[in-house]
Amino acid sequence: MSPGVWLLPAPLEHRHNLEDPTARFDSMETPGATLRIGLAHGSIRDFGSQGETKNQIAPDRARRSNLDYLALGDWHGALCVDGRTWYAGTPEVDRFQRDDPGQALVVKLSTGAEPSVTPIRTGRFQWLLREWMVSDQAAFDAECGSLLGAIDAPTTLLRLKLAGITSLGDRIGMLGRLENDIGHQLRYLDVHADDLVGRPSEEDIANLAVEGMLGVAAAMLNTRIEGGGEDAAIAKRALERLFIEYGREEPA
Repeated sequence: MSPGVWLLPAPLEHRHNLEDPTARFDSMETPGATLRIGLAHGSIRDFGSQGETKNQIAPDRARRSNLDYLALGDWHGALCVDGRTWYAGTPEVDRFQRDDPGQALVVKLSTGAEPSVTPIRTGRFQWLLREWMVSDQAAFDAECGSLLGAIDAPTTLLRLKLAGITSLGDRIGMLGRLENDIGHQLRYLDVHADDLVGRPSEEDIANLAVEGMLGVAAAMLNTRIEGGGEDAAIAKRALERLFIEYGREEPA
């Protein structure tokens, strides 16, 4: 620390404080200060927690306490609150919450000037949340191509939600590609496809109709799906499984 540079800490005395832990900065004397730098852990807003926010910090604390810079911890991603207040985030992201990888901040300070802040990537892995609305295999393949072209697959973890209405054959094809292709390229893949509805086409039903009892079973399951009710969801899964197994038996 150079002469005239003061570091003002606000250590937490308890895990959760109801008062602003940085309020003490207002009364901290710093004789001959050329720079006043605050360091604290807490929230300037509710970051999605349930109930009352703990360790709440005034968003304008830097201005109130005449700080040249306020370095904050708690939020796990880099975040600019204002020109003099930043969350650096964590060096490595550890959950599905934001697209940005782990970062550190290089902060240059000079008396009377706004800080120069440069985020530097430190994290190896990237955690992505994606929601795709797809209607057919072509649209799905386009989304896959766009994703893979924009990431480093071996260091990417992906939680993917699929939604839309498509043919049953396309739904099976999409989930098959995720399981047999995309999932092997990524570090980790978590797929949620309950909102991707696969409807058997007339051609699908016709192909099974010539298979005797398989065709009868497919028609019965399709009738239950169209009728709705408690059995519809089970019938959808059963019909999809029927088509998967039938496809495995088809000659190459």
